[in-house]
Amino acid sequence: MKPRGGDTFPRLARKDRAIHKETHLQKHNAGLFGLFKPLKKTPQDVRWAAWTDLRYGSYTRNTLDISIPQIATAAAGGASCVILFIHGGIWMYGDKKNRPTFLDAFRDRFVVASMNHRYIDENTRLVDLVDDVSAAIACTREFCSQQKLDAKKLIIMGHSSGGHLSMLYAYKYHKTAPIPVAFCISMAGPTDLSDLAFVYNFKKLRWLKLFYQVSEKATGYHPVEGDITEEGYSETGRRLLSDISPITFVAGDTPPTIIVHDVADRIVPYANSSALNSVFNVFGVDHCFIALYSGVGHYLGAKLIKSGPTRGAARYDKTVEARVVKAMNDYIEKYCG
Repeated sequence: MKPRGGDTFPRLARKDRAIHKETHLQKHNAGLFGLFKPLKKTPQDVRWAAWTDLRYGSYTRNTLDISIPQIATAAAGGASCVILFIHGGIWMYGDKKNRPTFLDAFRDRFVVASMNHRYIDENTRLVDLVDDVSAAIACTREFCSQQKLDAKKLIIMGHSSGGHLSMLYAYKYHKTAPIPVAFCISMAGPTDLSDLAFVYNFKKLRWLKLFYQVSEKATGYHPVEGDITEEGYSETGRRLLSDISPITFVAGDTPPTIIVHDVADRIVPYANSSALNSVFNVFGVDHCFIALYSGVGHYLGAKLIKSGPTRGAARYDKTVEARVVKAMNDYIEKYCG
């Protein structure tokens, strides 16, 4: 599906050259919080070891990919921090393979995980996806324990709908998270789903029917033309959409957040992130707002890798990558030390 005159889905890259070597150990599907075999001895030239499709729940898409640094690095204490990435795809598409390639820069120091979640449908609401996030974090903690690693801090991040889930979980459930949230990263994630700018954007892209479908599946509420006025949604619609909007749950103890958004985003309104930035200032929440003016759009210049061990991963615009990695390193030093 391709919008007209706006953002497009990222194209596949023609070539892939693996920068790092990676060990793929045996897949374990022992069920919810199943037992994990001890880490095998890792060759000296391998910087991390990886497990794919670990199950964290009973649903088909309750799977998780995890990598941990080699034993020497982990023993030094660097792996006490866990990075969890949640893919985008309007909560109905996408895959854990779509993790950013720039996360490879952190895999020799930290545990890095990428999760699949259920897709919203007639029987699965957005709150169910938040339950998946919590279960995946708990599974990651159990996995780290089995590998003799102490998961002390969590960096939760995502792109688009994955950024939304990251924020919603971090802001609403950080006090009960299986791993304490150090900070959150949203890359073009929706912060206020009741913002009428979504309707205007989707009208321009001729995606209005899709917008209604997503709203209905996410909340059980099906907005129609009569529900939308110049003042906004009907009372019911606004309440339901606000209940799944991260901005609703910002408070003085909200975890620090890195916001990444391009002004040329024609899908998720840039005003969403700008509004979150203002609310953070009111509540005194530590945050870094990476406002982009380079025209990279909603997908931040990302292209999916076509082949090789990192097939499906997203390679973002180099300038975007550099700014995000710098902000991550700054926050890691500040909150994960």
